[in-house]
Amino acid sequence: MRSTDHQGRLLRLAKALKPNLLVKALSGAPVLWLLLPEDDSAGMTVHRLFARQCWQDGDGSECAVLVAGAGAMLPALLIAATVYSWRCGSRVRRETGKSIVRQWLEQLAVGCRVGVSPPWYYMFEFYRPEIRERARDYLYRSETKSGIYDMLRRQRGCTDSTERLRDKAAFAAHCHANGLSVVRTLAVARNGQIDGDIELPAADLFFKPIKGAGGRGASRWFSDGPDHYLASDGTRVTRAALTEHLRTLSQDEAYVVRLHLAPHSDIRDLTAGALPTVRLVTCLNQDEDPEATHAVFRMPRSPDVVVDNFHAGGIASAVDLVSGELGTATDMGLTAESRWFEQHPTTGAQVVGRTLPHWPAVVALGAAAHRLFPDQVAIGWDIAILEDGPCLVEGNKSPDLDILQRTTRSPAGDSRLGTLLAHHMKQAFSDRQVTAY
Repeated sequence: MRSTDHQGRLLRLAKALKPNLLVKALSGAPVLWLLLPEDDSAGMTVHRLFARQCWQDGDGSECAVLVAGAGAMLPALLIAATVYSWRCGSRVRRETGKSIVRQWLEQLAVGCRVGVSPPWYYMFEFYRPEIRERARDYLYRSETKSGIYDMLRRQRGCTDSTERLRDKAAFAAHCHANGLSVVRTLAVARNGQIDGDIELPAADLFFKPIKGAGGRGASRWFSDGPDHYLASDGTRVTRAALTEHLRTLSQDEAYVVRLHLAPHSDIRDLTAGALPTVRLVTCLNQDEDPEATHAVFRMPRSPDVVVDNFHAGGIASAVDLVSGELGTATDMGLTAESRWFEQHPTTGAQVVGRTLPHWPAVVALGAAAHRLFPDQVAIGWDIAILEDGPCLVEGNKSPDLDILQRTTRSPAGDSRLGTLLAHHMKQAFSDRQVTAY
């Protein structure tokens, strides 16, 4: 039961090596986007201001990494294009008739022209010409994660609200104190101790690192009688053993304990086991009031996976913001078996055309939650839909846009979200030579 300890150590090591800076540098985007022709589109405004700030914000060592990364971009691009062509090329050839060599060459072309790394060529289906011609309108992980979100937070001084979003126990307490429906914290374990030394209840439980992301380190424990629990793999442990396991986990990083919730009965056939959630993105508009701009419904498809994360092998479907209706579901698009689904691949339940219950309340809850963190420009809300209504699970200070753009097959740069991000980037960093939105 100690595998999650090692995952935590590896993640902390990876963060110390600044992988986001390396990915950003190897993409070539901080250089290429400054060389692209100027236009007044929201996407290009975000690209250019991001690239400029990379150089202005970076210290000497970071700028040196950006220069070195630009120099190493072509070799890295050649290697990555070869790897992903081998991984996904045969599937795309069957779908489109486009040869693997042609796909490989297109990855090099779009990479050198726009700074798009090969995984996103397949994720966003740039092998389709009508989508590839809009490549400059997409917003990429290399500029959002540890990019524009961090830049805006530093400029706006979001220290307190950022810490509340990172700390799941503090987040739950803050939302509960302000009257919002949120998954309650049963216990917090840190430094080998459980706060208050409480006894774990005889209920289905969910453990997660208090500052974890992406489902890392999460585990699910089903109550099996008054004094036993079952792990996802069927391992049966006593309450005392599970308590000791929690204490051991917390020696490396703090953990939060929550109840494991069941989804609304109308959508239980859309999961293979873990709790499905809505990812609702809200962004401050020009009047500093939050607007919902995108929503996707994330569905686990393996009984062995305890989270619904897109990057953990789940599928997701775009949600119509007005009606709550689901579109076609998909995975990340990065394997030989990737495809689009009208029915859930595990349960067989219909996905397309389904309407999520309590939908207006879901959107209202996300907007209300954002008002509790008013200095954050954009937040991604994970919201569970329970029998009695929506319930906040957590807020994400750097919402992933891959899932939004993949499921909608359209770029965020020319969406309402792109317009608002461009507005805030210009307010913070522009010399005001660009026409205001």
